[in-house]
Amino acid sequence: MNNYELIQKLHDVVKNHKTVYMWGVFGSPVTESIIATKTKQYPSWYTTQRQANFRKLIGKGYFGFDCVNLIKGILWGWNGDHSKLNGGAAYNINGVPDVSANGMLTRLVDVSSDFFKIEVGSAVWMDGHIGVYIGDGKVIEATPSWGNNVQVTACLNFGSISGLNGRRWTKHGKLPYITYVLKEEGEKQESPQWAIDARNWAMDNGISDGSRPKDTATREEIWRMLQKMDRVD
Repeated sequence: MNNYELIQKLHDVVKNHKTVYMWGVFGSPVTESIIATKTKQYPSWYTTQRQANFRKLIGKGYFGFDCVNLIKGILWGWNGDHSKLNGGAAYNINGVPDVSANGMLTRLVDVSSDFFKIEVGSAVWMDGHIGVYIGDGKVIEATPSWGNNVQVTACLNFGSISGLNGRRWTKHGKLPYITYVLKEEGEKQESPQWAIDARNWAMDNGISDGSRPKDTATREEIWRMLQKMDRVD
């Protein structure tokens, strides 16, 4: 699996499946059996109220995930099969161990707190929580916050995004269980809208001619652009 295939599978979870945040669950359909099993395993988290809320979802097509188990579930083969205990995932396969969010951090490659070096498909981490960066300043994560489900959120390390909840993450790193490619074969890489708007502003104010939008800039070029910006009213 490469990073773009991982993102595609995560998008499928968000767009095509009903989900709910359940501690210790990696994609199981919400059933009385999984509620009872996890309540016995994590009694302090599965309060009476939470159990009651989950029981309301039985038979309505919901799958349960927590943050790190969303990632592990996909890597373990989750495919949204309602007839299978874990939605088609098989526990602890493909060389992916059963670890916590903080445990996953210790297995990430090229860990950094510099988010301008992040690659699409990298895991993003904060203490006790983890998600996947999908590009354009966005993350897919399973969280009890906001929608209490698997959702797309803003990576506030890059700034807020209208219409999305978000959080600032501490570190990021590559998952060692997938292959990272520059882009999915045959996929056209479009600039995100914020980049298009910024480019148009720079062109309108004579700061840039708008050419070579994907190229890197030298420090000298950045200094020159900043000098030009200083002249903009």
